[in-house]
Amino acid sequence: MQRRNLLMAAAIGVGLSLAGAPVLAQDKTFLTMDSNPAGTTVGQFMIAFSQVVQKYLPIEIQISTGKPATKSAVDAARQQVDLYTGAPTINWYMQNKAAMFAKVDDAPEMNATLRGMINYPLGPYQIVTYADSGIESLDDIKGRKVFLGPPAGAATKVMIDVVKAVTGYEPGEDFEIMRYDWSSAETAFLDGQMDVYVVPTSMPSPQIQQFGLIRDIRFLGIPADKMDHELIQASLKYPGRTIWEIPPGSYDNQVNEESVQTIGSWVGIQTQQWLGEDIVYDMVRTFFENLDEVHQTAPWMKTITLDTALSEMNVPLHIGAYRYYKEQGVDIPDALVPPEAK
Repeated sequence: MQRRNLLMAAAIGVGLSLAGAPVLAQDKTFLTMDSNPAGTTVGQFMIAFSQVVQKYLPIEIQISTGKPATKSAVDAARQQVDLYTGAPTINWYMQNKAAMFAKVDDAPEMNATLRGMINYPLGPYQIVTYADSGIESLDDIKGRKVFLGPPAGAATKVMIDVVKAVTGYEPGEDFEIMRYDWSSAETAFLDGQMDVYVVPTSMPSPQIQQFGLIRDIRFLGIPADKMDHELIQASLKYPGRTIWEIPPGSYDNQVNEESVQTIGSWVGIQTQQWLGEDIVYDMVRTFFENLDEVHQTAPWMKTITLDTALSEMNVPLHIGAYRYYKEQGVDIPDALVPPEAK
């Protein structure tokens, strides 16, 4: 996709069309961003980021939702979006031509164009059902309607493996896998159109809190004796993966009497190598200079700090972000130093 770059026509005298460039108009820069619905961890972060940036900088960010993170990464590599939510696991899949990128010949080359900005903890994969559904464990989902994530999404791959490890069930054979984007799935679960809903998100999650307002909820987890299963261990080996615990009382109207274990994940805001150095530098600088405002938007946001901004990152930093972190004295691993800085 081509975006117009209007560089002060009065001074330049012409309009230049540059593929992959952000749109500039009378000193304002227009950027595009892929995000998730507003109630999700990703949605909350992206809104907070864009609000701070637009408040203090001459930048306007157009946000779109509904796209799987895997598609956003490909679109960024093709210069079709400026900012998006990346995940260390997706970067690993691309670099190694694995999972949904197994047949994408240029996946490693696309990954090489992606750049990191800020990482943060996404939270646990929360597997929720209504308490009156008759489902008390993953073994009980046989024959039920289950949402594990968007089609071809990285989250879906994780949860298919978790279900197989715990139950041996195959999607489409032992249970019906529901094919929605994140936003549509949330609505479908609220409307009772499915039995189990899975989302990787912070705790407490506004999405899941709303479920508890209409009916009691139960969380399903990975039994301790299944944690050593090869599929679970394979999921945990990827960058950005952790073990997470959801205790009783994490939500109002939660019926669990014991903690459940699940997989957690880190994500981050990423871009592509072609976005201007000064633009990214100013956005990252402004974000951290106004971090107190970000922390006020949601309780979990307090986990975002300068000290953890590079945690689990496995793509090089954007040259603008690299410049900022270097100025702040952040210890930058060699693997995160962008080729442009070498």
